[in-house]
Amino acid sequence: MAGSELAIVVSTLNERDNVGPLIDRLDRLLGGFDWEAVFVDDASADDTAEHLRDLGRTDRRIRCTRRFGRRGLSSACIEGILATSARYIAVIDANLQHDETLLPRMLAAVSALSSTSWAAASLIVMTRMSFFAGARRSCSRCAPQLCP
Repeated sequence: MAGSELAIVVSTLNERDNVGPLIDRLDRLLGGFDWEAVFVDDASADDTAEHLRDLGRTDRRIRCTRRFGRRGLSSACIEGILATSARYIAVIDANLQHDETLLPRMLAAVSALSSTSWAAASLIVMTRMSFFAGARRSCSRCAPQLCP
């Protein structure tokens, strides 16, 4: 089975009160897209993971992984990315500080670029790989087109 078009990876730590409003915002914004939200919870004391699992029982797009003994945004992002087969992946904060209204425009821009260039589809991966320096420079030149 093919994955979603877009996965939103969300790292959480004691964000129970924010995840519901975030999901509602994503649902309103991404109604025309096939999307899922992959929450990676760092053993929140406020039952964030349990709340997300309850929400996921009625909405198949909501998934949660609870981590014990591991913490941090970078590793949470990696685990969330590995947990999805979506074509495109976005990473946002659960604390509602990222502007999720940019997601549809960013997805449309990346989709348009990836239909003409393999580099656009690999933008996130290649920005960290020094042996792809030429491709990284090409992606950097394309970046202003993503969010004009």
